[in-house]
Amino acid sequence: MLRARTLALLLALAAPAALAQTATTGQKPVNFPGGDRDNGIFASTLLELPISPRGVALGEAMGAVEGDPSSMWYNAAGLARIRTNSLMVTATQRFADTQLGGATITFPTDIGTFAIAGRALNEGTIEQSSNYTIGARCRSYQLGLEGGGALQLATHFMVGGSLFYAQQSLCNQSAASIGVNAGVLLPEFFWDRLTVGGGVRNWGTPATFDSLSARPPLNGYVAAAVDLLRHSNLMQNPSLFRGQPIVADAKFVGQLNMPYRNELYGAAGIEGTVNGVVIGRVGYQFGDDNRKGLSLGAGINVGQFRLEYAFRDRKNAGASFFSYDPIGDEHHVSATLFFGGPQTNQPVVPVIINQPIDTAAINAAVRQAVQRELASLRPLLDSLRNARVEVVRVDSSAMIARYVVPIHFDFDSSVVREGDAATLGQVAEVIRRAYPTALVTIEGFADPAGSRDYNMRLSRRRAEAVKAVMISRFNLPAAQFRTIGYGEQFERQVSPGARRDDPGAEENRRVTFTIDATRHF
Repeated sequence: MLRARTLALLLALAAPAALAQTATTGQKPVNFPGGDRDNGIFASTLLELPISPRGVALGEAMGAVEGDPSSMWYNAAGLARIRTNSLMVTATQRFADTQLGGATITFPTDIGTFAIAGRALNEGTIEQSSNYTIGARCRSYQLGLEGGGALQLATHFMVGGSLFYAQQSLCNQSAASIGVNAGVLLPEFFWDRLTVGGGVRNWGTPATFDSLSARPPLNGYVAAAVDLLRHSNLMQNPSLFRGQPIVADAKFVGQLNMPYRNELYGAAGIEGTVNGVVIGRVGYQFGDDNRKGLSLGAGINVGQFRLEYAFRDRKNAGASFFSYDPIGDEHHVSATLFFGGPQTNQPVVPVIINQPIDTAAINAAVRQAVQRELASLRPLLDSLRNARVEVVRVDSSAMIARYVVPIHFDFDSSVVREGDAATLGQVAEVIRRAYPTALVTIEGFADPAGSRDYNMRLSRRRAEAVKAVMISRFNLPAAQFRTIGYGEQFERQVSPGARRDDPGAEENRRVTFTIDATRHF
């Protein structure tokens, strides 16, 4: 009985690892034809299973992806770019009728972003045996809980980490492991487009069943992400989408994983979005075992809600001698809701008051504070008026404003003139003091000389040039700005038809700032 029990426990530890990308056994590499070359036995395999549809669709090359709630499960440093509360729920239908579910919630503050996440793996039931006699079936499952956060220590440096607790239950026995994850990110480190990252995951204590003891699947990784397209205006037609442009973004990601006592393997993926609404993804994971394969995914953003899906077909655990496919398909779905922001997460310190509250004095103090703030901003706003900056309220709530700035360009040029630096500095100060967390869109325009496509590219370069000045000279965060080129769009020309040296043509070669206080970067 003891021998059978020990064998069952050994299989329970090894089987999840074999089917979840870490097929391992013994002290020497397993060498199936075309198959595994992994070493050792891992516990808490739940900690390395792919859980988010975005991660699965990108081949799990998520080590340099930032601003996503699922960063908690891949590289916690990426949480630092999340500026709203978020709740993400994900579920996976896996092979052999097993299921994986998870949830994570983020809390951004002025200091950093913090998160809590949980996972559960239903491994189904196993048969117990005694003296080669099949007995009753019993449950097998794993649970995981993780908490941590991330800080942005500099413009191009973010750190993050978390503590985890993972529990495995087999029949009437349980074993648990605790450990840490740590990661770093260097966002937009080169050319304002390349992000690099790295870290270590699942460094934890052993989980022990009887005399069997194994540690979680320790893994080190390095990763990179490159923005192939960034708010590129693909097409604009007044008869489509109410004249709004079709804007595309695309990102390439790659990652090299270095599992403890296992062979190295890589992953890569491409993600594209259209107008920030429709998402498409494709990824590929390399390796000699069941990791290898193609994955696909899609998603949609509707307001503050995001829905995502990913598919992957795992083939025979990498062992080609199987005559059938015991692994099969995986289907991953998730839903994410974004809400609130740092201002809703400030700690409230309880105060014990032994005296009656002087509400009149409190109200007077609040009025004085508001008046002081307005008084400090008034000279700045007056200076903008003197610089002929026109402020247009785009919506009735005054939460979205367009600042028409007299920054003009020479014909066929995207160079910001030195004489315009003072005006840009005043706009930068308004953004820093009045809109510190608002998303700012810099819009570029061109006069109608030249082809339509060329003018679209030229206007985009002008917007990018102004953004570079706001970042490098006035030290505003790059993530706060996005750029778009409208080319020679007739509806937005100040002097319709004026080009080259025509009177008013310079007014058509300009940029504007649209500040959206309803959205946070």
